[in-house]
Amino acid sequence: MIDFALNAAFGILTLAILLGMARLVIGPTVVDRIMAFDLVTTSSVGIIVLLCILWDAPVFLELVLIFSLLGFFATVAFVFYLSRVHNYEEADRRRQQAARARREAARHE
Repeated sequence: MIDFALNAAFGILTLAILLGMARLVIGPTVVDRIMAFDLVTTSSVGIIVLLCILWDAPVFLELVLIFSLLGFFATVAFVFYLSRVHNYEEADRRRQQAARARREAARHE
């Protein structure tokens, strides 16, 4: 019974990684790619845990912690970068709107 459960979990997690990789390549927006990256790292952690169970080797559970932290910090870094880029783009758009409004006001004077 445990063999069936392990094989089913391996199959599901492998499918999740493949779909995540496809979304990484296709994903029309950066947010889609970030979510796909998070899915791939989480599924990889699941596969490492399943391998620990299959091989009866708990020493690899440290690898799970390291890989989880790397995935988490990478996601946080992506979101931080996007928030800064979004703030710069928002400020630039407001500057352009203000300049247009000044030009329109000067033209009507």
